[in-house]
Amino acid sequence: MSDQSIKTKIQKDLIQFMKTGEKDKVGVIRFVLSFINTEEKDKQKSLTDSETLQVLKKVIKRNQESFEQFSKASRNDLAEKEKKEIEIIKEYLLEEISENEIIEAVKKSITQCDANSIKDMGRVMAEIKKNYGDRADMSIVSKHVKILLNS
Repeated sequence: MSDQSIKTKIQKDLIQFMKTGEKDKVGVIRFVLSFINTEEKDKQKSLTDSETLQVLKKVIKRNQESFEQFSKASRNDLAEKEKKEIEIIKEYLLEEISENEIIEAVKKSITQCDANSIKDMGRVMAEIKKNYGDRADMSIVSKHVKILLNS
């Protein structure tokens, strides 16, 4: 995706899905683009790829919450629909780094920041976000920073 922005790729895919008659994908992509466009209007600027990825993650989180609610309510038809939408959106995310890679990144950042206690967590998190923000699940990062700084 280096030669074109993520938003441009999504827009091109929308046109392709419309041509091939993939109505499910068209609906999901239009929905995603509406979130991106709303965010751009709110910020009054075009989003960077990093900001676009954050919007996509928000949409996935929203769908994940809906999936869980539908599953609890035994609405498997609606839960399955949410799950399919999540899979379509995930195709536009960068491949996330593994938990082992996250642990190594946390150790490296702790050393670079000369962090000694949980009070230094903010500095370590900022360092990791700067280097791996679009590819690392920050909730997993947070868990391992706490574990390693408390040991």
